Amino acid sequence: MNEHKAMSIGREIHANAPYQHWIDQNVDVAGRCKEITEAMVKEFPELRRVRGHYYCWIWGEREHWWLVTSDGEVIDPTAAQFPSKGEGRYVEFDGQEPTGMCPNCGEYCYNGEQVHNHCYDEFMRSLL
Repeated sequence: MNEHKAMSIGREIHANAPYQHWIDQNVDVAGRCKEITEAMVKEFPELRRVRGHYYCWIWGEREHWWLVTSDGEVIDPTAAQFPSKGEGRYVEFDGQEPTGMCPNCGEYCYNGEQVHNHCYDEFMRSLL
């Protein structure tokens, strides 16, 4: 489990002014961390996208996406959506990445599956 130091972008504005400027110009809605980090990493390819959990001291554990610099500093363009404003703990997911979501049961699929083997027959019947 990779735990990242929580570094609020606001506290490091002198070092990351281009990141903060991009965030100010492009981030306006909470709950869009996946798509916002995808867009931001296209603009700043030196950043690495991270999927994991953010531990907000008010709301508790939340699934989340953020970015990390080569120095390990967290750049979280959607930190403002949390009451703790990015002052919580970021923990990188260290398991297998899903390759799809089963249209029958709604659970994640892995290893290239798009429908779980145990759901395939039921799913095919639903299409008839």
